[in-house]
Amino acid sequence: MLHIFLEQLFEFAAKTIPEEQILAAKQTYQMETGTLYEDDKSYNSRMALFLEWYLFNNCDPKSSKTVLEVLLENKTEECNSEKLTFYKSISESIQSLFFIQKVNDDSVKAINLFTDEIYLAQEKDSRLIFRKNDIFEGRIINFQKYFHFTGNFCFHPEKTHKYIKSEIKIITNFLSQQKKDLTRTEKILLKAKTKLKRYELNIEKLNEKLNNKNSENKIAKLKQKLKLLVEEKGTQISSIQELVNKVSFIKNDTIKNGGNKQINALINSLAYKNLKWERSRQIDISDIYKN
Repeated sequence: MLHIFLEQLFEFAAKTIPEEQILAAKQTYQMETGTLYEDDKSYNSRMALFLEWYLFNNCDPKSSKTVLEVLLENKTEECNSEKLTFYKSISESIQSLFFIQKVNDDSVKAINLFTDEIYLAQEKDSRLIFRKNDIFEGRIINFQKYFHFTGNFCFHPEKTHKYIKSEIKIITNFLSQQKKDLTRTEKILLKAKTKLKRYELNIEKLNEKLNNKNSENKIAKLKQKLKLLVEEKGTQISSIQELVNKVSFIKNDTIKNGGNKQINALINSLAYKNLKWERSRQIDISDIYKN
């Protein structure tokens, strides 16, 4: 059922999206993953990986949304409810480098090497496709309450695993530092909001005192205090807004978008190295999988 839906999605996209847009995206993709030829052994699987990347990772030039998200917004009436539910669920798919921890008869336990999240993915041909300790590029989705791989993979030889893990570590260390910065900024933001509440409470108390005072001298002093507090409150509000913007930037631009770009760049770079190895068996693999 899953693979049928995926094939229908690819067909739907091919009929709906102008051919020149897909060809332009293919050129961009192959600049990072290598130019494909029909006599390449992995031609079909790599073309499928390209279509997945194009729909699920590639952003529409006119918006920050993926091509699939834009497609679903504009062509909703052309899909029945079952297909629409599936297409929306798959738009939240996870592309990553995975490590196979365990292979069962009809499932595999896989670890996302960028997040350490563990997935039990349903796969009836698991023993034919996977081996324990495999590292591969793949895409996992939540379909009908279970996790599944889309069936399109790029497996990397065991001799390359040390190199791949070292490259992954560079990205995870960067993201870990950014998450620490995010936590630190969120704590500062929380303290700033607490301080703002104190200003608001003190302003409220001063206003109450003003309403109960008759002495012009005392009223003048209270108004002066009130003016200073209102100014400090305004400064605090500005500081909070700056912190809110900083939190949003770290969370969305640096961690989410920036992290995804780094992950995607590594995945594509490894796919290119894998394609070179596929075509050049006489070259030692360590001379290909390197910086």
